[in-house]
Amino acid sequence: MTSTIMRVSQALRVGLALLLIVAIALNCANIFARYFFSVSYLPSDELQVFAMIVIAFLGTIAISAERQHLRMDVFVQAASPRVKRVLALSEAVVTAFFAGLMAWASIAFTQRIYTMDQRSGMADLPMWLPHGTVTLCFTAVALLALLRVPGILRGKENAA
Repeated sequence: MTSTIMRVSQALRVGLALLLIVAIALNCANIFARYFFSVSYLPSDELQVFAMIVIAFLGTIAISAERQHLRMDVFVQAASPRVKRVLALSEAVVTAFFAGLMAWASIAFTQRIYTMDQRSGMADLPMWLPHGTVTLCFTAVALLALLRVPGILRGKENAA
């Protein structure tokens, strides 16, 4: 299971890097067209903002899968294995709870704007897409945290 999660995480990182390159290329093309041809692609800025939202939230999934998120663990490093295990279990449960709560709240909002067919101002992009990214992020982070619990309880996962 862990190797599958890591492969998905790596593929996600590559996809997000490509999305960043596309956003930068779109920005450069828009600048070039504006300065040399006095033409501007108006949805460009909006699409770039949406790309950054996707990168930030889907990147959170990759970071969570690889356990590279920010944490204050100076004292944890010095703790006994038993304390590390309790703290790791607590972290996983609290993360699963709050990420699950955010997923539940965001799915309700995403469903509402999907039903209303709300669209962005310039790009005419369905707004459930960027908001759905937030829902996907929190759902995945909650599931990743829950998947850690059995390994922590069996003592198979590195707690620190």
